[in-house]
Amino acid sequence: MITRRNVLLGTTAAISAGLLTRVSDARAAEWPVRPITINIGNAPGGDDDTLSRFLAQTASEELGQPVVIENRAGGSTTVAGSAVAGAKPDGYNILCLITAGLVQTVLRDNLQYGLDDFVPIVEIGGYPLALIVSAKAGITSIDELMAVAKSPDGVTFASGGVGTVGHLTSTMFLKEAGGKGVHVSYKNNPEGIQALAGGFTQMIFASAREAALLKDDPNVRVLAVTSPARTTNLPNVPTTAEIGYPQVNSRVWYSYAAPKGVPDEVVTKFSAAIVKGVKDPKFQERFTPLSFQTDIKTGDELTAFLKAEQDKFRKVITENNIRLNN
Repeated sequence: MITRRNVLLGTTAAISAGLLTRVSDARAAEWPVRPITINIGNAPGGDDDTLSRFLAQTASEELGQPVVIENRAGGSTTVAGSAVAGAKPDGYNILCLITAGLVQTVLRDNLQYGLDDFVPIVEIGGYPLALIVSAKAGITSIDELMAVAKSPDGVTFASGGVGTVGHLTSTMFLKEAGGKGVHVSYKNNPEGIQALAGGFTQMIFASAREAALLKDDPNVRVLAVTSPARTTNLPNVPTTAEIGYPQVNSRVWYSYAAPKGVPDEVVTKFSAAIVKGVKDPKFQERFTPLSFQTDIKTGDELTAFLKAEQDKFRKVITENNIRLNN
């Protein structure tokens, strides 16, 4: 039975809901009213940290509030990912989501969050990878590398850890080339590169920025880069497509994401501030010579890209039985 009391209660509820919606919309429109934190999944000094600190300066100016960096290193970026996934979706906690972080969502069996727990905001671009071999171990060309990779023992390849982009790209490359290899995992890329230079391993995929530091080292050879075109810091090094492996096109990319449920206005404002920073000539002057390649994606394009990357790495992980159980 409809009574006057029920009508009044329904009307009151509707008015309250409307007021709450308007308050929420107003708060989103006013955002930000306090400092914003960009959560970084690695220690200070890494590429995600360096890029984000530079962009935070422009973002602070554009948004009228401090944009601060908090390094939450650990678990191959999952400490930071977990913190942001569980944060209040009010726009004050942002995650620097990088390739390694996305890989964790398909690599780890017990991860408590996934890609769907975030709202992608903007991708800014990244660094292509470089195929580096050990001259000290007797490999100086792609033909010599293939000879070893197709031998009974295969090639010994290094990486900065199980499930890293370098590990998965080496695995993809060897499958594409019809070779095989033995993976040697190190704590990070610098340790892996050091082992390569010492002749303890024979191959590694590292970033083109890292590879450029080795171009004069007689103990290594940089054979290819994974970008569509040659890089500015390694102009004489061919692409993987040029040497016959166009499907090997991984790169280390950088993006930003917020907890699921964040207002659209926050996404729009933060994205615009980051894009302005990336397009700043000072940003380009600093990072382009290091082989950073700008590639801005937002909205549906970014969502589709992240899902495609997830599918690509899931296939490599599944086909090669690569797992972490924590």
